[in-house]
Amino acid sequence: MLPHHPACKHAVLFYKDDAWLREQVNRHVLEALHSGRPAIVIAKPALLQELKIAIHREHVQGAPFGPQRGALVTLDAEETLALICVDGRPDAGRFMSVVGEPVRELSANGQAAAYGEMVGILCERGQYADAIELEQYWNDLLASCDASLYCGYHDRLFRSPESRDFYRQVRGAHDAVREDPHAFAALAA
Repeated sequence: MLPHHPACKHAVLFYKDDAWLREQVNRHVLEALHSGRPAIVIAKPALLQELKIAIHREHVQGAPFGPQRGALVTLDAEETLALICVDGRPDAGRFMSVVGEPVRELSANGQAAAYGEMVGILCERGQYADAIELEQYWNDLLASCDASLYCGYHDRLFRSPESRDFYRQVRGAHDAVREDPHAFAALAA
C-alpha cells in the first residue's frame, strides 16, 4: 500500500493479479474510513462487491468504524464513464459535474480517498489517448481539492512494443507508482 501522504495525490497501480489490486484498493479505502475520512470508489461491480465484503469483515472482526467513520460513495465505472462521455470520449465539463462535484463535496470533510477504473476501461476499448485525457481531468480536479486517487491499469494493456510510449505517459500522469511484483516483467528490460 502507498502510505497516506498529502503530497501523493495521484497514484497508479499497475497490476497483473486482481487479488493484489483488490488488496491495494481495500487498504486505501479502509484506512480512510477508519480514520474518519471519506472515500469514493468508481469501479466494476466485482471490485465494488469485494470492497463491501472487506468492509463488513473488518466490522465483524472487531474493528468497527464507530461514529467517526468516513462516508463511502461507490459508483459503477461503466455507468459513470457513460455519463461523462460525449460521442464516446470523456468530456471535461461532464467529468467535473458527475465526478468532480461529489469528490469536492467529500473532500470538504477531510482528505478523500478515491479509486477509479474508468481509465482502464477506456484502454480496454483501445482509447489510450482518451485515458490520458481523463487522467488530466483527474489531475485538474485533484489540484483543486483535498483527495488522493489510485488508478488501476492491468499489465495486459502494455504487452505490445507499441504500448511502451503509452506506459511512459501513464507513469508521467501520476505522482506515485506502485507495481504488482508479478506484472511488467517484459517492460522492466
